[in-house]
Amino acid sequence: MNYEFLYNGEIKSIKMEPDRTGDGNNGYLVSMGDQPIRLYLSPISINSYSLIDSNNSIVAYAAESDDSVFVYIGGRAIRFGKVTDDPKSFLSGGMEFGAKDQVSTPMPGKVVKIMVKEGDSVKIRQSLVIVESMKMENEIKSPTNGQVKSIHFSAGDLVEPGKAIIKLIPSEQTEE
Repeated sequence: MNYEFLYNGEIKSIKMEPDRTGDGNNGYLVSMGDQPIRLYLSPISINSYSLIDSNNSIVAYAAESDDSVFVYIGGRAIRFGKVTDDPKSFLSGGMEFGAKDQVSTPMPGKVVKIMVKEGDSVKIRQSLVIVESMKMENEIKSPTNGQVKSIHFSAGDLVEPGKAIIKLIPSEQTEE
């Protein structure tokens, strides 16, 4: 199967096919360009998978909405929006999610804790909110230095992907 996604403004193609040379235990050859990687995929639960290559084992979590697939792997959340009606074609939101002036979640979830208040100064990569998605708590960090302009959700609220939880004024726009 071939999958397409947009990454850094370029359409990338990944080819994934069963590994017929392996031992038959859920092995796949995954390649982007000329470098195939042998992966073993084992479901753990309805939305979690164990991925094993020759050197590493990692757990990945996946969820799907009408227009996106969300993958949480290696401490990062990735949003793949569908490019076409072909379910094998996705548009990636990249490894970072949201804009410089807002904090949002790449996966649907429940706000557990807001760690700042309006008017607070924030630093890039500072934890601002904790959102629970797929039974995991994820810290959402500031994409920039700046100031908290407004907070749109509270602990216990359900939040959809891309909805601004916190609006920021990036430091280049703040008045000193």
